[in-house]
Amino acid sequence: MRDVLTAIHHGNRTGNYTVLRDYAADDFGADNNATQLAARFTELRSSGLDMLPTLVVEPTILQAQISAGNDQMRLTGYFPTLPQHFSFDLVFLQERGRWRMLDVSVGNFDPIEAPEPTPQAEEPAAEAEESSE
Repeated sequence: MRDVLTAIHHGNRTGNYTVLRDYAADDFGADNNATQLAARFTELRSSGLDMLPTLVVEPTILQAQISAGNDQMRLTGYFPTLPQHFSFDLVFLQERGRWRMLDVSVGNFDPIEAPEPTPQAEEPAAEAEESSE
């Protein structure tokens, strides 16, 4: 996962996505030339998002699936980086003895703030019962 994101980061910084293309699964490379990949990542590239923190920040995995044949894996989640979180949806294919990227979707979004706890209504104090003897 981090390898793929680093290759995207390098492509965004240099404008050269051939390493990402060559690093991915054969089908991905056949479907995407370097020019198509540059177009695909235009918005992310122009946002100026620095993806290097993904190398040291632990991701939050929202979904992890492996296909019934154990030949595809999908990872969906985000890195809680600041000033913006970095999201990913990656599909890998087991090819030639290693997991290779088959599909990718990445982006950034404003951090999700945990909601403030709702104050609990105070219960009325139990009235003491007076007992008469």
